[in-house]
Amino acid sequence: AMKRKTFTKKKKNATKKGVNKKRRTSSKGNVALKTASSATADMSRKAKIKASSIKSNKNSATTTANKKNQNNSPTYYIQFSRVFQRHVVYNAKAATTTPAANDQVIQSFQFLDDAITSYPKARIVAPRDVPFPPPLCTIDWTLLSSSSSSSSAVAAAGYNKIEEECETTIAGMGLFGLCELEYDADNNHVHNRNGKYPVDTTTTTTISDGNNAKQQQQQHDVQSNEALRTLLKLVSSSSSSVIPRHFFRLDHRRFALGGHTPESITINHARVVTFLSRARDGYGSSSIGLAMSSSDVAFVLSNFPQLCLYDTLELETFIRFLLAPLPPSNIPSITIVADTGVGGEKVDWPRLAYEGYGVGLSLEQATKAMRLMPELMALYYEDSRKPSVGYLYTQLQQQINVMSPQLCDEVKMQLGQFLEGADFSDTLTLGYLYGYLGISWKKLRLLLSAFPLWTTNNLDPGWEILQRGPVRSSLKRHSLDYLRQRLQIRPSDVYKMIKTHTRLSTYDAATKILPTLDKLQRSLGLRNSELRQLILRMPSVIGMGTSEKDGGKPSAFDQRLDFFQNEAGMSIKELKEAVLKQPSLIQYGIASSLRPKLDFFLKELGIPHDHIGRIIYTSPAIMGLSLDTLRSKVASIMKLCALHPYEVGMIVAVSPPTLFLSQKGKIEPALKYLALALSLDEPRDLGELVLKAPRLLRQGLETSLMKKIDLIAEALPSTNMKDSKRVAAGILRQNPALFDTSNAVITERIERCVDAGKDVAQYLLPSTKGRKKLFQYPTREMGDPIFMSSIATFDSSLSKIYPDAASSAKEMGLKRADIVKACTNGLPLDGHYFSSLMYPCEVKSKSLSASTADTTKTVYVSMFCSGGIYPSDSVEATRGQSTTGGFAIQIISEGTEETRLLFEMSNAANKCFGIRVPLGRERSGDKLLTVFPLVNPSRNRCDLFSCASALRVLEAFLATKRKDVQLFYDIKVHTDSTYVWKFVRDQERLMSLGSCFTSLEMLSRMDVTDGSSFNVDILHPLARSFSRLNGQEEPPQSKNHRPFYNSRVNFCSSFDGKLQPREIKTLKELGKSAAMWQFNREKSFVPK
Repeated sequence: AMKRKTFTKKKKNATKKGVNKKRRTSSKGNVALKTASSATADMSRKAKIKASSIKSNKNSATTTANKKNQNNSPTYYIQFSRVFQRHVVYNAKAATTTPAANDQVIQSFQFLDDAITSYPKARIVAPRDVPFPPPLCTIDWTLLSSSSSSSSAVAAAGYNKIEEECETTIAGMGLFGLCELEYDADNNHVHNRNGKYPVDTTTTTTISDGNNAKQQQQQHDVQSNEALRTLLKLVSSSSSSVIPRHFFRLDHRRFALGGHTPESITINHARVVTFLSRARDGYGSSSIGLAMSSSDVAFVLSNFPQLCLYDTLELETFIRFLLAPLPPSNIPSITIVADTGVGGEKVDWPRLAYEGYGVGLSLEQATKAMRLMPELMALYYEDSRKPSVGYLYTQLQQQINVMSPQLCDEVKMQLGQFLEGADFSDTLTLGYLYGYLGISWKKLRLLLSAFPLWTTNNLDPGWEILQRGPVRSSLKRHSLDYLRQRLQIRPSDVYKMIKTHTRLSTYDAATKILPTLDKLQRSLGLRNSELRQLILRMPSVIGMGTSEKDGGKPSAFDQRLDFFQNEAGMSIKELKEAVLKQPSLIQYGIASSLRPKLDFFLKELGIPHDHIGRIIYTSPAIMGLSLDTLRSKVASIMKLCALHPYEVGMIVAVSPPTLFLSQKGKIEPALKYLALALSLDEPRDLGELVLKAPRLLRQGLETSLMKKIDLIAEALPSTNMKDSKRVAAGILRQNPALFDTSNAVITERIERCVDAGKDVAQYLLPSTKGRKKLFQYPTREMGDPIFMSSIATFDSSLSKIYPDAASSAKEMGLKRADIVKACTNGLPLDGHYFSSLMYPCEVKSKSLSASTADTTKTVYVSMFCSGGIYPSDSVEATRGQSTTGGFAIQIISEGTEETRLLFEMSNAANKCFGIRVPLGRERSGDKLLTVFPLVNPSRNRCDLFSCASALRVLEAFLATKRKDVQLFYDIKVHTDSTYVWKFVRDQERLMSLGSCFTSLEMLSRMDVTDGSSFNVDILHPLARSFSRLNGQEEPPQSKNHRPFYNSRVNFCSSFDGKLQPREIKTLKELGKSAAMWQFNREKSFVPK
């Protein structure tokens, strides 16, 4: 039986809910060689190192590797492939458990924990090129740091534990480390055949103090320096014509971390030389290699000596994949990747290579490609960077004369999804492969999908990132490479992350990125893939404080974790799911956002505390809404349904997503329709209906609510459709739970009833069965709720909602009679207004009285505005992706000749917009489509810009009507955006902002210093136009504009206008189609 030796480390369990406080045992160098002086020290050379246990991160569960495989069962093991940067599950063919080159490939995964979950009994074997044992795993960092005069707890003997952990990280390992993997030390193992051997434990005494540990590390340094000198001597060329193209990073630290010796370097150098020239020397068709001449081999090794540090079996796998034939065209996933470049991460490339498939390059193509760019054979991220762009472009232009700007543009168009955020040298290299070697675009897409190291991060941030915020002039290569390995992402993902959070460019991998990602993954129990999803959606969480502050004060992350667990009553599992849905949840301020919303749920809505966790877990986006928005939605439901705030709280507790619905777009239209369709004359009747079926507000108005009435009416025996709908409405009044049932289920129930010959009306009545209520409020009489606001109109914001006058009086320190009196007379009390009902107040412009006195005819115009972006933002998409914007405006007029007005409006739009999007089949002149012309398109910016553009069109149109004193234009601009409505609903304030000549003056009046969050570049022109169109005099500095005295403009919600919800949705889709049109136009544009 084979002997194995295990490196173990004490596991530091969580003190609370299974959460570890420090990085798990994967930290390299934390394991002391405790048995070095034991009686079995001589036998330890032939031992195998194996992790005692490996912890899976899913739901804090633990999966233990199989220690004793049965002889008659398949021998599975997991080993990392540096070629494909994936964790491969093998089935050992030989009777021994030692990994072999021809072992069967079962499956591969991007992340190790996914492989362990799928194959829990498989052994976790170290990569082929990791020495036995890993040198830093034999260092007792505690002794070294305790004996060191340095204050650092991780630095010792010239090494830093966390820095070395970043240096030796393996892609997709997550919290696992080299010290936890299994190592084979038999004579037949590949490391021994390459000349690598275990550290001589006979000469290493027991590590009992820091001095001996330092001496041991010095022995590693001496050996690594000798190996470095040996390599430099072997790759040095006597030919003066062979000049290295760029400096490469090779120092003794890398040799020490890799366990390289002079003997292993000499052996591997000879193998690499044979490998590069094997096909030319005629070793036979069964041997894999390239066909380079001796001078080419010398050029490659002098410029890329790192090849001598690689495992030759990995290099053979790489070349075999290049030369192997293409897979059959009947494999859909491969065809999609070859045609579009999408979905490469879902293809099992190692399995494909094992089956004998590849990309089908010729020997000549592969040899010339590796001769020009040896870095394409890189197996480590630090080796994959290509020569400088200037050198590479000059050499390619001189030697092959095919590199041109047009070719580079074509490369970017064909392979843009791979080259976004990548260095320009990658573009030049791919241009050479296509233009000179004739490798097709399909093959290049397969190569880029299979080999992540073929592209490198661009260290120049570029103007698009520089204009977004603070950023380094040159990005940190090591930090970007660590992000790519830890999260298994592409340069395009890194680029999008920095665009979203520019401070990411300043973070160091060892001191910031690694500790933060570890803390997030451990504390929330995240799998590696879930961590990637979280970071791609919200890169700014990396900047969150996760380490204890001075004086032992908990970090910002720990404080939020404590809030959700102890104050909100959430479990770690619930918090994890909530954070994956809404990553910004762990970034909200406790005092400024989280705790006030908790008080809102508990005190204003009366929701029991034990239901708060469910609300956050079910609909975490609610915590990102402002209290003004939440109170406005609650007040709207209270008014339309005559409900007490505690009753609305019951609706929210049962159906938390209700508060995330649009007030104007979903809640109010649905309630108004139900009151009309079901003949509910009293608001309280509608409220009782909603209380019985709280989830009905989440149903679509046309696709669900209207459809259910039609389905039931069509099944009734009456021949009069009007009578059938009346009966159907009565059925739904008695059984409102039918609104929560899907259309398919209702159709099935009706068909079953008809087939059985039963009465549909009786069959659909409510039964005694049903869902158990989550909780029930006391049946006591509830008082009249009180609204408190800082303004008299109550239409902009609510300060608080009280269950009754007594509660508000107690909190305000006033008498109940004073509150009742304030509600009656509408006068302020201690600076606050109180009301038992909400009355909307419409602000009228100053030009109204002057304009209407002399006019004889009023023209009513409605403009509906909607914006959109493409591609749409989603949970699956990386935040920061390149998008385009567009918007649509629909014009409806009354009181004059409509055709002529629309024609004049269209002419005015041509003066305002540079690009008009064709409508296709839509030939109606009442719609205007155009693209978003500013930087940083987003849904909110496009919606706001659509309203500003509508005002610009109005100004251009009314400029031709100044002399026409017989007409007065009453214009309403409608928006379907809640974001825009917050800015424009207080139109008196908007007039005040419109009097500001500069944007800085406007920000000062708003008491804001940073205008980026308010989109001041759009809001200021909108306010200025609104002011002029309502007849307000211009500021003294204005010389080119005059006010309009023949118009009045008001902003309204689109759902309060003449368009039906279906038409509003169509307009929204048109705005998005304009953005899609611009997106496709930009992608297909190739400069000539």
